[in-house]
Amino acid sequence: MHEIKPGIYYEDSYPGPTIGAILLPRGMIFIDAPLRPEDGHRWKTTLLNRSQGTIHKLAVCLDDHPDRTIGAKSLDCPILIHKDAATGLQEPNTVFRPQFTESGSQWEKYPETSGMQWMVPDITFTEKIQLHWSDEEVLVEHHPGPRPGASWVIIPSHKVMFIGDAVVDNGPPFLSKAHLPTWIDTLDVLLRARFRDYEMISGRGGPITQDHIRELKKAFRKIHRRIDKLASRRASAEDIKNQAEKFLDDFNFLKRDREFFLQRLQHGFTQYYLRNYFPRIDENGKKTS
Repeated sequence: MHEIKPGIYYEDSYPGPTIGAILLPRGMIFIDAPLRPEDGHRWKTTLLNRSQGTIHKLAVCLDDHPDRTIGAKSLDCPILIHKDAATGLQEPNTVFRPQFTESGSQWEKYPETSGMQWMVPDITFTEKIQLHWSDEEVLVEHHPGPRPGASWVIIPSHKVMFIGDAVVDNGPPFLSKAHLPTWIDTLDVLLRARFRDYEMISGRGGPITQDHIRELKKAFRKIHRRIDKLASRRASAEDIKNQAEKFLDDFNFLKRDREFFLQRLQHGFTQYYLRNYFPRIDENGKKTS
């Protein structure tokens, strides 16, 4: 566990996303959850021992990706998530189903997560919610791009923010539910003066810098141009999938994980293409995933 500022932590030793926590005089805020329930119980116990008996607890899930939501129930507290992320959780109904396999997600490495019940959020929000469990507010803001319901947790008084999958530093990003033009706009927000002096914690790798953001923005522009060009030619999903390897080395990862991350990018390219260029339409004329 790493302490960023007094009472503000992140942890990157558990399987799944990089998680965080904020210990406040009137409560404890979990930011995402360990993937496996036993790790969730361990994480909660560790923080309770530091909190001197905090009673109030809240878990904030920064989006609806299975890696960060499947273990949220183990924290045994109310769960806050953006309304679009809550809608995304309803797509596979209430039970974790195997059709998401081979997406390059962390949960796929742990068979014990298969069949786990999906969490149901207790609180949702639209644009921003303020938490006042001390004299200094904590903000949860909606910043889509990686997924429609992606959010950030911001602690203005300490200039610390948890940005989920907005910037990924240990492998390629998840593109299957992304919208790249929106994501690029979100990266521009991170580069603005408002956040220039902030410590930013990625949900996939921990602390990141402005250089990480600029490099990711550059990679996204290349990917978007390529997919857009192929879409204008009505390329097949298989053609799009085959483009992934050409972009894989634009991202940081260990060589031993190359096949796993190639699978992630191939899945992401294919699903991104189908969702954004050939969406299915329901009986009400609305786009579906």
